[in-house]
Amino acid sequence: MRETTIASFVLRFIQEAPADAAPPARSWRGIVRHVQTGEETPFTRIEDALAFIGRYVNLGTVEHAGQEED
Repeated sequence: MRETTIASFVLRFIQEAPADAAPPARSWRGIVRHVQTGEETPFTRIEDALAFIGRYVNLGTVEHAGQEED
């Protein structure tokens, strides 16, 4: 029998720009929160959000639903 582990995350993306800014001048930032612990961290690069998630989930061994590894 397999053991089930659940890790949930909330990602918030915030775009801030002056009212007269053209789309290329707009910048994004975000916050990722691990629901089970409440720990969160800000990020400006998606790689940083994935690194935070990687502390709780081994992103190198993702299985697709319904498929088993060989």
